[in-house]
Amino acid sequence: MKIKLLLLTFFIPLFSFSQQSLTSADSARKVIDTALAYAKKSSIYRDKVDWKNLTDSVKIKSKDAANINAAMPAVALMYKMLGDFHGMALYQGKTYKWATTKVKADKEKYKELFAKFKRGNTQIETRVLENGYGYLLIPGNNPTRQGEIQLIAAQIQDSLTKLNPAKLKGVIIDLRLNTGGNMWPMILGVGNLVSAGKLGTFVYPVASMNESWSVKDTSIYSDANKVCSVKAFSKVNPKIKIVVLTSPYTASSGEATAITFKGQKNARIVGDVSAGYTIANEGFSCYGVQFIMATSVEADRTGKVYYENVPPDQEVIAGDNFNDFSKDAKIIAALRWMKGK
Repeated sequence: MKIKLLLLTFFIPLFSFSQQSLTSADSARKVIDTALAYAKKSSIYRDKVDWKNLTDSVKIKSKDAANINAAMPAVALMYKMLGDFHGMALYQGKTYKWATTKVKADKEKYKELFAKFKRGNTQIETRVLENGYGYLLIPGNNPTRQGEIQLIAAQIQDSLTKLNPAKLKGVIIDLRLNTGGNMWPMILGVGNLVSAGKLGTFVYPVASMNESWSVKDTSIYSDANKVCSVKAFSKVNPKIKIVVLTSPYTASSGEATAITFKGQKNARIVGDVSAGYTIANEGFSCYGVQFIMATSVEADRTGKVYYENVPPDQEVIAGDNFNDFSKDAKIIAALRWMKGK
């Protein structure tokens, strides 16, 4: 999930509201009113809903709430009526959101992916597939402590370095098992594979503003703001070809990482259409409720906006085989393209 307050480390100002001496019922109403006001002002979906119907429905559901806990189901209803499947509210250890999923992969067709997920504990993985071609699997992450994003970026870069990219003809970046987390270390970890300049953009339709991400030297930036750095990048063959693999489970920050390579001349995305979590969120708090709401959508370096998902440049549906890469349809297609076949 891309949460600019919590995960993307933009560290935007945290909206908070003074804790006045109110009754429990008053606090509940204040939470509902604040959530509705913020959604109407900033939600990326604000122009797609009937605000009278949404407001009336949420207030009817919360009208008898004696405390904030009792009002939280109305918050979940707000997200549902907004169509905000990426947002949520956190209160006293519970999560309130629109209980839906956009990932509806056929379990039989994608049994290899399911089996890999079931085993769990997916780690960064590297292999030399054959002479001159490398493989790097980047999983999702969940950094929560200071310094963890730098550590993850360094781990990815160190793994890439072990493949000796200066000698590689091509490299596969596997995002099929990447369900999201923090995009910054994912992108910075392969920062020596991306081209110079703007790599992608957060587009804020409501505010009519954009924020771009880029890699310069050994750091990744949000506009002019440095997010994190690694000590050094390994040298890369200037003629290297790059293939990014995606699946129906490539989501959120995994999708942002894929978008980073969209439009890059020596790169190609191969695989399935992604999960469809190309929305970024902002957060604010009110009376102990942490709200996370979709406010922006991602675009690639060319300005193309991805409202729904990230389509591959070459679609290869299913055919995954993590036990035998020689039978993996996506890896076979990737190698063929890198070899110019």
